[in-house]
Amino acid sequence: MKRQLSGILCLLILLVSAEAQADTLYFAVQAGFSTQPTSDNEDPNDPTNNFELNTQAGVNAAFAVGAKFGSLRAEVEAVYRYNPNDKFVDAGVPKGADGSLSMLNIFLNGYYEMDLFGVVTPYVGVGVGYGTVSLNLKELDGTLVVDDNDTVYSYQLIAGAAFNLTENWSLTGEYRYFDTITDAELTLADGVDFVENSDIRSQEVRFGIRYWFF
Repeated sequence: MKRQLSGILCLLILLVSAEAQADTLYFAVQAGFSTQPTSDNEDPNDPTNNFELNTQAGVNAAFAVGAKFGSLRAEVEAVYRYNPNDKFVDAGVPKGADGSLSMLNIFLNGYYEMDLFGVVTPYVGVGVGYGTVSLNLKELDGTLVVDDNDTVYSYQLIAGAAFNLTENWSLTGEYRYFDTITDAELTLADGVDFVENSDIRSQEVRFGIRYWFF
């Protein structure tokens, strides 16, 4: 995991240092939908506390500021992700669930843009981030299972395109794959036992708008 983080950081440093002076600055706002696979929550000391969590499709929203260096871009991004709980499997028994899994992350992203199609600019990117994972999980009768948060490192892979409306304004559409690099350690409702979740990841579709400060 540390090697993943180091590799992404090195790539971002190479991207943003390729050219020293920015051509222009920008800000961007995005929102979209996200899905998460089943995640395993495991107690390393007591396997009877293990459970699987399924979430429903959720939403995400992001704000970013960045700079363009020729065909490269670098940005700092704040992202909020929210997925309602659907069910969890405890000791092999599926149970309905209330609550949600949410995340708030700060990312450093690097992009490569391909000016191939006139007003449409495809791009690919990679980002590394740090933030908070929060899980509130209850049974349908209100019994609390987990209500805790932890900080994690994460990364994301990005592919998208911008439709350039004017010199200053662009519409964007993106696919993103998000994954945590470190485990989230979440304390159970008894306040003593905890579970580790290494499967917090999502696939996302986002749409947004970008403003260039030419």
